[in-house]
Amino acid sequence: MLSEAEDPVRVPQSPRVIWVERLLWVFIMSFALDYRGLDDRAGGAGPGLDQLLFLALSLFSTLGILALGWRHLLVRPGAWFIAGWGGFLAFMLGNSFLQGVDPSRSLRIILPFLLSLAAMMNVQIASCMGLRPSKIIAPILIAACTNVIWRIAQGFLFKGVTLETARIEVQSAANHWIAAFIGCALLLRKRFHWTILLATGVLLTGIMITITRSLLFPIMASALGSGLCFLLGTKWRAFHLREAPKRLSPVIMIGVLAVLAIGVIAITEPVLIERWNERLFHHSSDRNTTKDISWLTREAEASAIFTILNKDPLHYIYGHGIGASYHWDPHYMPEIYLVYPRDVVLGDDVWFAGHSVWTYAIFSGGIIALIATIALVFGNMASSLHCAYANASNPGPDYWIAFLPFVAALCFLSQSLTSNPFDERLASIFIGLMVGLPQSFIVRASWIHSSQPPEHV
Repeated sequence: MLSEAEDPVRVPQSPRVIWVERLLWVFIMSFALDYRGLDDRAGGAGPGLDQLLFLALSLFSTLGILALGWRHLLVRPGAWFIAGWGGFLAFMLGNSFLQGVDPSRSLRIILPFLLSLAAMMNVQIASCMGLRPSKIIAPILIAACTNVIWRIAQGFLFKGVTLETARIEVQSAANHWIAAFIGCALLLRKRFHWTILLATGVLLTGIMITITRSLLFPIMASALGSGLCFLLGTKWRAFHLREAPKRLSPVIMIGVLAVLAIGVIAITEPVLIERWNERLFHHSSDRNTTKDISWLTREAEASAIFTILNKDPLHYIYGHGIGASYHWDPHYMPEIYLVYPRDVVLGDDVWFAGHSVWTYAIFSGGIIALIATIALVFGNMASSLHCAYANASNPGPDYWIAFLPFVAALCFLSQSLTSNPFDERLASIFIGLMVGLPQSFIVRASWIHSSQPPEHV
């Protein structure tokens, strides 16, 4: 779907790779229809039967892939990520058990982290069996676009959401990955592909309807990251600077289409434009709050977390355990309740994975969890650039995908202060898939020399 061109570097494929590819589709698509319940953020809702089915599909496909290629889990460097993240999750579970955290809470909150580990292992095996990178990210793109559209439809059909009230209830966790895909496909791919229009349309629709300003950060991160990768590619002679105008021309076209789309929306649905104007330019003054309400809730959470940790500084080392309870700082509540109804209970007994990757990492696992998260994200970025460099001498049609984990990590970082993808099952799967993806290019790089014809003296 993403690349029909033949790769000049022939990576031998296992006879069982076709089954691994099919199971990988099942795994990635298993949570494509996932959603967040109305009271999930409070940690009070249990999983529905449909979500248990999603989990069963992911478990079945993972076990099938492991049965077909578990020996490939020992192939480096991907094996280091799997071992490191697996060891970290074992520590987090043991830490919670020893500190008396309710096991049902711990298991529920750690589930997305476990799904990211499963994603790493599945892509590791698929890569070592010779599956092309374009065939690995094809189901990711389909799952991401499906989830954005599904969450909007599900919100309007089953949650009573309207254009006047749509917010996080219909916001998809796949948006930051789609932003990374668009940046890489536009600037780093040699030929324009119709999937760029699909991904751009889905992303802009999600942004416009959910009135989510924070999604502008992944777009900027994707643009900056893709630009940096293009410059690195020219340094490694995989790209040429003279190609820049041609690669940027689709950006101009998409920009024009976006402006036209906004114009149409302003005429047909002026309420959306009014809500965007309010979110961008009147987010606090008209509510008598000193700061934007979204940022205010994040401050209240972070302030209380550090107050809890300061009561016993030893917890800065290993945290309070994943799934442990915390609250929001009561000093912020009078101002928060200027926006929220008084009958809504906020920040009382909270145990979900927090609004920020970093504050919840410190709270749940202390410095150990913080180091593990940093190592995963920045290690993935380094691995992505390393495999891009290793393949630069003979790039091939899938070469642009080598930079995708790096750009996706930048998009992840751009939202990490105010959101936590590890609180979402699908987003966690995407993180694991990106961590495992560089292995396919490492395998490819090892076959570059053998695929080249011998030089005649």
